[in-house]
Amino acid sequence: MSRPGKPTCTQCRTRANRDLRQRRGNSHRQGYGRAHRQRFRQGVLTRDRICVVCRRAPATEADHYPLDRKTLTQMGLNPNDPEYGRGLCHSCHSSESARHQPGGWWKGAPW
Repeated sequence: MSRPGKPTCTQCRTRANRDLRQRRGNSHRQGYGRAHRQRFRQGVLTRDRICVVCRRAPATEADHYPLDRKTLTQMGLNPNDPEYGRGLCHSCHSSESARHQPGGWWKGAPW
């Protein structure tokens, strides 16, 4: 059963994914290059060794919070400053990303 707004065939979904990746660019073009890894990620994970959400698991992901990377850049702030991040475990990072940045292959699709 198809749902409105979503392509039903595999070829259409593949094309939509490819088009989205081309518009968005790779992670380096999105600003997640060396400065991000060395300054932001390393700084956040050094400061927050335990997940700040569940407070049980080791922090393995550096998450921009409370503002996302794009908003920080638009405001003229340095998105690679660890001050704008928090350390999360993989599970909490996935949950938080799904809650605050919903999307998927259909987000931004022309239909």
